[in-house]
Amino acid sequence: MKERTFSKYIIDAFQFKELKGAYALSELLKINFSPFIQEIEKASYTEFTIPKATGGKRTIEAPNQNILFIQKRLNHYLQAVYYTIKPDAVYGFVPSVYDGYSPKTIVTNAENHLNKKYLLNIDLKDFFHSISANDVRSIFLTAPFNFSEDLSTCIALICCWKKRLPMGAATSPVLSNLYCLPLDRQLIKWAKKYSVTYTRYADDLTFSSDVKLDEEQILEVRKIITDANFTINERKFRMQSSFKKQTVTGIKVNVKTNVDRRYIRNIRAALHDIKKNGIEKASLNYYKQKKIDERMVKTLLLSIRGKVNFIGQVRGADDLIYQKLQRDLSVFLPISKNKNKLKKK
Repeated sequence: MKERTFSKYIIDAFQFKELKGAYALSELLKINFSPFIQEIEKASYTEFTIPKATGGKRTIEAPNQNILFIQKRLNHYLQAVYYTIKPDAVYGFVPSVYDGYSPKTIVTNAENHLNKKYLLNIDLKDFFHSISANDVRSIFLTAPFNFSEDLSTCIALICCWKKRLPMGAATSPVLSNLYCLPLDRQLIKWAKKYSVTYTRYADDLTFSSDVKLDEEQILEVRKIITDANFTINERKFRMQSSFKKQTVTGIKVNVKTNVDRRYIRNIRAALHDIKKNGIEKASLNYYKQKKIDERMVKTLLLSIRGKVNFIGQVRGADDLIYQKLQRDLSVFLPISKNKNKLKKK
């Protein structure tokens, strides 16, 4: 992967904001105009479900290869624009750029809330699907883009499916961040007013303070969120005090960033199940299903690898538990050294 630099992003962001039409967009993306328009007009998606480890299923809407190719090229420029205007409070879907600042990761997001007496977690329901094609079009009709109606519509057609942001498009993450700019600005303003720390990692909003938020303050937060056309997932709405376990996006933050012991136990149990009963039986147990699915088997080890890498992110590459899990996993799934480099703490 080419190294992303801040100066390169500045140049690319400027180029993108200067676009005057669909033809200029196709030239910037280095795609011939006629095939470019044809692919947009015949865009198609494949919908499938993957099981969740917690039960239930998640629907993925994957674009065809040609649309995905266009989205990936477009995504670079959208990320460049967003990077130049992003609020400091946002940590999810932000690329690592070599600009001398701390990277925006799930761990650095959690570190903002260490050793706080009170923690409020809010999850936004149906995050991508809450953002309509009209919302996406409006992003480009207004600042910082101020594009024409034709160009704004063209980009919305590239990025949307069933008149909304799809779960699976390469551009959905950055577009969700662009759409959330007014929401983040309002919540940052609110947090400053009450000396509260606020961060957002995708659809996870976290507020922390040494003074407990009262009912009126929480109602203000709720109103800001609903005014932005999002729905709060009430099942995941929780206030946590320092007297009990406090977590931010799955990371414990009471004293130092750490991973819950149950999270580690579940990974160990899954690896033991694979070793004892085989991958198919273990997949049924892991995803709480009764009927085997080929996709389920393929994603099990990848899911476990992601969770093991998450432990390495949080606890550090020299952590003995992380190293042991890596060795156990490598028996079933060789680990690429290039893809799993972690900094030692």
